[in-house]
Amino acid sequence: MPAPDTSNAKIEKNWADRLSDSIAVVLNFVIASMLFVMCAVTVWQVFARYVLNDASSWSEEVARIMMTYMALIGSAVVIKTGGHVTVTVLLDRVGPGVLKWLLIFRDLFMLFTMVVVGWSGFGFAQMNAVQLSAAMDLPMIYVYAALWLGAGLMIFMLVLARLSRTNVNWTAQADGFE
Repeated sequence: MPAPDTSNAKIEKNWADRLSDSIAVVLNFVIASMLFVMCAVTVWQVFARYVLNDASSWSEEVARIMMTYMALIGSAVVIKTGGHVTVTVLLDRVGPGVLKWLLIFRDLFMLFTMVVVGWSGFGFAQMNAVQLSAAMDLPMIYVYAALWLGAGLMIFMLVLARLSRTNVNWTAQADGFE
């Protein structure tokens, strides 16, 4: 009797999969909310400038802060699916044993880079804690917190992705394009 075909079998999710899925849902909601606010503020800026002939001073600053947070939080979400830009020319040409070690090296390098960004971002935020933003007088510690918050989320999502059962290899195309 031939072995059953398991190529289309659904892999059961473990705790890391479920946790990363839940976090991704929450972060996607946060990002969508920030995108809505950024778009609304930008529309207000255009309306105020060209219709009311009175440009608001705060709207550009809000849009810039939202964009920064969206990019860094979004990077954490994309780690889960492997949607970051990946150049696979080397990975496509090595055997499975070498591939395993290259992927481990890549993950360790990403982890190191995120730790450096997070650590430096935290120090930068502390150093500029007394500085206020130009238009809204918002303490810049909240703006610069995006660095260490985004890096921390990326580290957490990277660890969960490696502990996951369903997202083992990022060399496969996440979007289906070859």
